[in-house]
Amino acid sequence: MPATWLADSEAEDDAALEEVPCPLIEPQSHGPPIRLSWPHAGHPRRAVVGKSPAASGRGSRSTEASHKAQVPHIVHVSHRDMEMHYHLTRSVVPDGLSRPTLDVPLAWNPVKLEVGHQALFEYFQHAASRSLATFGYGPTDLGNTLIRIALNGGNSTPSATAVLQGILAFSALHRHDVYSQAIELKISAIETLSTASDSNISTAEAMQHVATGMLLCSFEIHQLTCTSNDWTRYLCGVKGLIRATGLDSAPYDDDLAALLDWVYYHDVLARFSLRHWHRESASKSSRSPLSPSTALSLASSCMLRSTSRQSIPAEPSKSSPPALGLIALLSEVCDAVPARLPPMTPAERDEYKSFLQILDWRIRSWKPPIPVTTTGYDNNSNNTSDAALVTELFQLATLIYLNRASANLLNQQRRTQQHIDRGFALLARLRTCERQFPVLVLGCEAAGDEQRAVVLDAIARTEQSDRSRSFNYVRHLLQALWAQDDLAAGELDYGEKLSYVVSCCRIMPSFV
Repeated sequence: MPATWLADSEAEDDAALEEVPCPLIEPQSHGPPIRLSWPHAGHPRRAVVGKSPAASGRGSRSTEASHKAQVPHIVHVSHRDMEMHYHLTRSVVPDGLSRPTLDVPLAWNPVKLEVGHQALFEYFQHAASRSLATFGYGPTDLGNTLIRIALNGGNSTPSATAVLQGILAFSALHRHDVYSQAIELKISAIETLSTASDSNISTAEAMQHVATGMLLCSFEIHQLTCTSNDWTRYLCGVKGLIRATGLDSAPYDDDLAALLDWVYYHDVLARFSLRHWHRESASKSSRSPLSPSTALSLASSCMLRSTSRQSIPAEPSKSSPPALGLIALLSEVCDAVPARLPPMTPAERDEYKSFLQILDWRIRSWKPPIPVTTTGYDNNSNNTSDAALVTELFQLATLIYLNRASANLLNQQRRTQQHIDRGFALLARLRTCERQFPVLVLGCEAAGDEQRAVVLDAIARTEQSDRSRSFNYVRHLLQALWAQDDLAAGELDYGEKLSYVVSCCRIMPSFV
């Protein structure tokens, strides 16, 4: 409460004031002493405050915005958040202030460990393989597929050896985080693969090349720090290899189908990231034809930063599981909604709106396979129930993103809010949610501390599971997005806000 300094003569004029001597001021020899006076309880001078401009105005845009302006609240932001706010809102930016960067530092394990290859192989089979991000397959299905591919031919070829070394590298990383043996095994896989034949390779060898490339990609995104920028090159190289060797048109094979669907899932989510990550790459895309070895040597010219016309999209297998249909719908959303809607005539706008309404209806009408056993969990009742909830959460996130990314052109605010409420209810019920895309999309909708706590609690529960990879980038992104929402005077443009914050990442994040 502000103190009021009054002379004795002023205090005598108001008997309601209580005089308290101030020990910090020496009394003067002439004239009355100065005292610190506080108004009594109930005195009108105790509460002399100014009126809030927002409270006195009647033309506020919304009740929520008016309430936000009237009720004081604490905002947890950093200096970097303020820099983002200046750039995002195009406020006065101080001289020399560049765009801030979201970094996740490398967590290096300095302990010198030498785990036996047999122990690492068994650990991959029973634990590490469960964290490989795929969609529509059981938790150990992909791991068993990779083991069969590695042992095909008796481990007598360089490509088979490279797969095995990739398995061991990923297992070591999953078991002890980033440490010297994991890095050495990864380098060995790359070096061994470089010695493989670059022409006239068989279908089995081509599958081994693809398996190694995807294991290296998974190695990079498992922790996903600011040094993990090679994952896009591995993925792009694998896609080029599939086209160069004709694996996409090869006769049906269960293991090949699992590989192609694995690549497809990562590619669709990479295209989602690419919609919002706009940092310039150091190199441009190359259109030169790729031999198998050059495709998987992962030259920097194969970066996914190339435009959608230049980049070759992956395709699912001809026998992809029904659950992968949801990923195909997300792929259509990425193709249908541009990062920023162009100017349209009323007729064009109506036609485009009709197109989006059909896409929205198709996503809402999509039904998961019954029984739900194809989204990546064990076959006991609890895990099957979680699988169904995760699939529904992914479906809701796709619907929410379609409406938000299209600037609410569908005019479905009530339905979208129902999707959001249902999504938070599911997220609170789930024991774990390894799918990072729905966590990011739903986290963007967190309106207050209670919903934000639901998201952070779900992330914390998930990271305790051996099926999860690191949520570091998702956590950093959500905290940055929430800070921008708190600092903004009004509602920010959804696409612009998401693209700006994602573009602050030093590397393109993966949300598989």
